[in-house]
Amino acid sequence: MAMWKKISSWMFILGIVIALVAGLIFGAVADGRIDPVDDDVRGGIEVILGILGFVAGVLVLMGRGTITEKEMPMFMMATIILIALSAVTSLQNVKWFGPYLAHIIYALGIFIAPLAGLIAIKAIWDVGKD
Repeated sequence: MAMWKKISSWMFILGIVIALVAGLIFGAVADGRIDPVDDDVRGGIEVILGILGFVAGVLVLMGRGTITEKEMPMFMMATIILIALSAVTSLQNVKWFGPYLAHIIYALGIFIAPLAGLIAIKAIWDVGKD
């Protein structure tokens, strides 16, 4: 059991790190600082983030993830805030770091969305089964 929690923890950290690095790269492309990244590369990074988030969510549903029942409401609130931030289109216009911030939030959203979706489905299931 402890092995799965360790794997889940490392998977979560890896997803966050990949999302941060990808967001910085995507932001640098949007800001014109580096040459555009091939769409296949960008899509591959997005798929990797989505798969990591999905697997982390499945581990949470199995009770072997890093997010406990007690932490789920706080995690879901943070997810809602992340989604609200991603809807703020004016972030792109903030001088110097706007494109970077917008794309970091975008990449984190891709990682967190499947995880939050699975937790939301579990919550709906738990409410509905009683």
